[in-house]
Amino acid sequence: MKLQSEVDRLHVGGGELVAISVDDEVRQAGMFARWPVPNVQFVPDPGGAKYLQPLGLYNPDERNGIALPALLVLDPSGREVFRFTGGDFADRVADESMFQALEALQLGSNPPQMGGPSGKVPETLRGYFRPISFAAYMTGSRTGALALSRRVADENAKADLVAHVKQMQAALDAWASLKPPK
Repeated sequence: MKLQSEVDRLHVGGGELVAISVDDEVRQAGMFARWPVPNVQFVPDPGGAKYLQPLGLYNPDERNGIALPALLVLDPSGREVFRFTGGDFADRVADESMFQALEALQLGSNPPQMGGPSGKVPETLRGYFRPISFAAYMTGSRTGALALSRRVADENAKADLVAHVKQMQAALDAWASLKPPK
């Protein structure tokens, strides 16, 4: 969400946004129908064997296998120059670190490609996080983490909770910038 709100900066830096998930093409098309994010290339990897497992970005223990949230920057030769891997589905990177790694490559501008999966979405397809629920979910997650951060004594746990509060606020800010005005 946050990167989509800064897609111009990403492309000016020479980047491309690619979303790899364990979902098949039909499920990705369903998600795109609910969350139309242009300029994102969707790559299906059911089972994670082709991309996610070799990259160490696959959690076989959650929901019969799911991609870990991650953000990679590769140079033109394919060498990894930046990696963030989240611990669970709610973990997100501070994008500024990624932008610094991308901009250090000095690639020049990359015109955005039209993204989104193609394909017909069956009306019976269910199980998506609905956009109408997004702000309430992120606000609740942020508020719960904030409350817990004020109660825990362990400094590592407190730091994780404070980071989560910032991640949720960044997601809310990005959502507000993407939502069309009423």
